[in-house]
Amino acid sequence: MPLRLSADECVDARIVAGLRRRGVDMVTAADESMLGGADGDHLARAIHLGRIVVSADRDFLRLAQECVEAAASFPGLIFILPATRVGDAVRAITLVAEALSPDDLEGWIEWVP
Repeated sequence: MPLRLSADECVDARIVAGLRRRGVDMVTAADESMLGGADGDHLARAIHLGRIVVSADRDFLRLAQECVEAAASFPGLIFILPATRVGDAVRAITLVAEALSPDDLEGWIEWVP
């Protein structure tokens, strides 16, 4: 099954557009009416929707760690490192979306690039 992604509001809109042009199944915080929402709420929504979180917000690293430590359900995180160029992020996330399954990312953090 292909990855279904949920982009936090801090993900550059050009990255989202590039991924969508490549056919990656992605929703954004804006799509879900969650702009300005708490990171924990965004994570809960992604879990509810069965989507992997995409973010450049370090708070999601903490949330991921908390989920792992609590043995709670965590669909995975694709974390975009600071100073990653838009094209590099789009290529790397597209590759991850094409090569991995939701089971591969369950409880995992994938670093981009």
